[in-house]
Amino acid sequence: MIRAQWITACMNYSESNAEQALNKAFSIFPVESVCMEVLQKGMSEIGGLWYENRATVQQEHFASGLAMRRLDALLSASPTPTRPQTVLIGCPPGEWHTFTPLMLSLFLRRRGLNVIYLGANVPAERFEETVAKIRANLVILVAQSLTSAATLQTTAFSLLGLNIPVCYGGRIFIMRESLKDYIPGHYLGNAVDTSIEMVEKLLKSKDKAKETKVVTQEYAAALHAFTARRANIENTIREMIQPLSVDPEHLNTGIHFLGDIITAALQFGDMEHVTDEVEWLKVLLQSHQRPAQELADFMNGYFHAVDKHINGSGTPIKAWLRRQTKKETQK
Repeated sequence: MIRAQWITACMNYSESNAEQALNKAFSIFPVESVCMEVLQKGMSEIGGLWYENRATVQQEHFASGLAMRRLDALLSASPTPTRPQTVLIGCPPGEWHTFTPLMLSLFLRRRGLNVIYLGANVPAERFEETVAKIRANLVILVAQSLTSAATLQTTAFSLLGLNIPVCYGGRIFIMRESLKDYIPGHYLGNAVDTSIEMVEKLLKSKDKAKETKVVTQEYAAALHAFTARRANIENTIREMIQPLSVDPEHLNTGIHFLGDIITAALQFGDMEHVTDEVEWLKVLLQSHQRPAQELADFMNGYFHAVDKHINGSGTPIKAWLRRQTKKETQK
């Protein structure tokens, strides 16, 4: 009921009504419950409405702004640490969604821990530098997308030499469980409450993380070749696709998006991760009434560009693009 009131207020740009709904919730329920049941789930519902083209990006940003300001205020008002351990929390490069790590920071601070929150898009070297400087007992990394899961993996590997437990979590690891096999660290779980318990356990026991999987030689070679020739591939795509049906306004965005998710999928050893991302993109294009032929032309152009520049080493990429192009042209 209160969550519905908060969502309605946000959709109507009514800050006073949204704040009134939150104040009512905090007067009845614990802080943790309100953050998860009203703010987190409310934000998720509004995000779903945007995805279905039933809410504007302005409405989503308005709600996000209100939620983040409330979390910031709660974190600032939380008591000083009463325990000696220090936990470092942040997002890896390319991850800008900070609601979950900020909420985790609040919950852990309320348990008496000294929490250092670094925010969004933190370079890997900054994590290393800060961990060493503050002598952190635990590092928490949060990623929500496939591409930021890849940068999280890189960051986690860079922290191995510091001999400090690394934990990670985020929506992407719930959606694609196999990604966890390639991350050197402890998975926090699928819910915030289990995440908190995992942190408490690791602060006491410092269990070793399980061994990580390694991608096949074929995927490793494809990743190396694609990374080295990506600029050439993308320039060729622009030359090939411009005269076709793809809207030039969306071309560069599409090229950058697909290049990033291909890189991430190769890093995790499975091009089917790209399929999931493209399905999301297709629904988004349909909801915004974009012609289906745009995506088919784009995939076909990408296939020929990869074939031209990394023919011998691009087998996983070309095989996926061939399947995807065939699927789109048969519709």
